[in-house]
Amino acid sequence: MYKIIGIDLSGKPENPTGTCFLDMHNLHFSTFFGNKDILSYINKKKPSLIVIDAPLSLPKGRCCLSKDCSCSKKGGHFREAEVEMRKYGRTLPLTFRGMRMLTERGIKIADKLREEYAVLESHPRTVQKILGLSNLYEDLTKYFELPENVSEHELDAALLVISGIFYTQGEFMEFGDMDEGTIILPKNSNINDILNFKTFP
Repeated sequence: MYKIIGIDLSGKPENPTGTCFLDMHNLHFSTFFGNKDILSYINKKKPSLIVIDAPLSLPKGRCCLSKDCSCSKKGGHFREAEVEMRKYGRTLPLTFRGMRMLTERGIKIADKLREEYAVLESHPRTVQKILGLSNLYEDLTKYFELPENVSEHELDAALLVISGIFYTQGEFMEFGDMDEGTIILPKNSNINDILNFKTFP
């Protein structure tokens, strides 16, 4: 049985980070704030895969995302992964202030987690679009039992878990390259087949 954690990471520790943990076909939701609490939770659950909504690498040629650094003349505002996935969904430039903070936090957390876990990057809004989920809460209740008080960040984390399920089933698209960083998204497959737990290991 796969144990997958989705993390809808916030750019600032004072803002909520939604998490979703798939275990035995059930989803468990939690919200955290600081990096320490997020990492502690993951280390308790020992997932086989972690999927994060945050840029987990820098564009080629960049050592940082500061506009005042000389690397800003060598690297752009996007990675190849964002450019390649544009026909499915758009993302903001990594150099925008909010995205810069999210990227810096994402890289820090991912580097720590990769010491022990498999970590992937995905994008919940695009996952939702590809899978045709118009009302996220109602649509997900067709496959999982959801608490009534689940937050929007926790629902986005559930989309990341679903992206991870597609990945484990080999039904995924990968954008970018390994040197710069990649983003995974579900193939435009039948979600009913992928989330049919009679066949899901």
